[in-house]
Amino acid sequence: MKCTLIAVGLISLVVIGMTQPAVAADERLAIGTASTGGTWYPLGGGVANMINTHIKGYYAAAHPSGASIENIRAISKKQDALALSMPDTAFQAYQGLEAFAKNPVKELRGLMSTYPIDIQFYTLANGKIKSIEDLKGKKVAVGAPGSGTEAMARYVLNVFKMTYDDIDEQFLSATETAEALKDGNIDAGIVTLGTPAPALIDLATQRDILFLDIEPGIAEKINKEFPAYFPTTIPAGTYKGQDKPHHTLSWMGIFVVHQDMSEKLAYDILKAVFDHKADLDKIHAQFKNITLENAVKGMPIPFHPGAEKFFKEKGLIK
Repeated sequence: MKCTLIAVGLISLVVIGMTQPAVAADERLAIGTASTGGTWYPLGGGVANMINTHIKGYYAAAHPSGASIENIRAISKKQDALALSMPDTAFQAYQGLEAFAKNPVKELRGLMSTYPIDIQFYTLANGKIKSIEDLKGKKVAVGAPGSGTEAMARYVLNVFKMTYDDIDEQFLSATETAEALKDGNIDAGIVTLGTPAPALIDLATQRDILFLDIEPGIAEKINKEFPAYFPTTIPAGTYKGQDKPHHTLSWMGIFVVHQDMSEKLAYDILKAVFDHKADLDKIHAQFKNITLENAVKGMPIPFHPGAEKFFKEKGLIK
């Protein structure tokens, strides 16, 4: 009798397994960000959580990366579904300029703009470096290899009549830059981060740091030549020991996707973000600057059709 019950049980399991429909696994979406010391990584994580919570059939996960150039290449290869980028790097990729001179990424599309990102030149306060001009002959971190930070660093250094021939360039991420400066392995760092940046908050609690200004007159000149970069001022007291305003440049970070992303998915991601925007605001103070109005500003490449549909419904684009 016992054997009969076991047999019946086994048959029942087989029948159940055969008759129940298979459950399809969620499609996985990778989101390229930047180093863990900046604001793009938590932003990517916040968007991933919105996708996982509010869009059925997908599982998203953010990962750290070398930022803009690396992210765009990952989009072109469809290794990432979404990625963050500097606007100038996205423009260069789409047009086939700079790092993309031989391989334009015509399949690149814009999803949304985010919030202002600041470029910051900084050093230890007790050193001999007091201005950007003083960087000549010094060991300077210029951003991760293949990052938009590094491209912007070269641009700004050129404005100050410097090239890599004038400095000992070190290709480090924002997190690596803060650690290297703290340990005395570099003389100064150049980073592009949302303010306040975790990496700089942490460093300022351990060392006295000095920010090197891009004076407003120079910033205005740069803005006329390249409108993606615009003057900004980081208020005094933003970081520990920062006793005066820091004059620098900003740009709008953007989310990019591949043209082959479905119109529905692109639309649904934007709907999830802006229907539940308060969830992002809890992650970082800078994310409050992600607004519907800002989301269509400074996009240097064509919007994805799903984004076009979403923003047209909001009356933000024609």
